[in-house]
Amino acid sequence: MAAEIFTDKWAQEWHEEINNNAEYKKAAAKWEGAIGMVMTPDDDMGIPEERVVVADLWHGDSRGAKAITSADLDDVPFVIKAKPAAWKRVLAGKLDPIVGIMGGKLKLAKGGIFALLPYAKAAKELVASAIAVDTGFPDGWE
Repeated sequence: MAAEIFTDKWAQEWHEEINNNAEYKKAAAKWEGAIGMVMTPDDDMGIPEERVVVADLWHGDSRGAKAITSADLDDVPFVIKAKPAAWKRVLAGKLDPIVGIMGGKLKLAKGGIFALLPYAKAAKELVASAIAVDTGFPDGWE
C-alpha cells in the first residue's frame, strides 16, 4: 500500500530506500547533516497544512527519517520548500531538484546553493530514493 506523501510512513520508507541506494552511498560519502523537505499548504490541491519530512544523513547512510513540524527544522542545515505540484513533479522524475531550485520551482529555504552544489549527485540520489517510495496522494489530488 502506498505511503501518503510526506507522512511519517513515507519518511520511513524513504529512509530505507536511501540506505538501499549504492549510488547515494558513493556520492554522499562526505555528507554530514540532515536535509528537510517542506510541502507548503495548497487549498486547491487539498493540502490544508504544511508537511515536513527530514532525513538525518551521515557519510552515505540515513540514520533515520521522519515527519516533523517546521518548528523542528532549527538544526537542519538544508531545507527545500515547494508547493505540492512541484513535489509531485520531482517525485515523478519530471523535475530535477537542482534545476528546480535554480528555476524557482523549489526554494532552498535554508542552506546555501554553493554549499549544496558539491553534493548535487548525492541530492539527485536522494530524489531517486524518494521516487522509489510507493507514494500516495490525498484524495482528489491525483
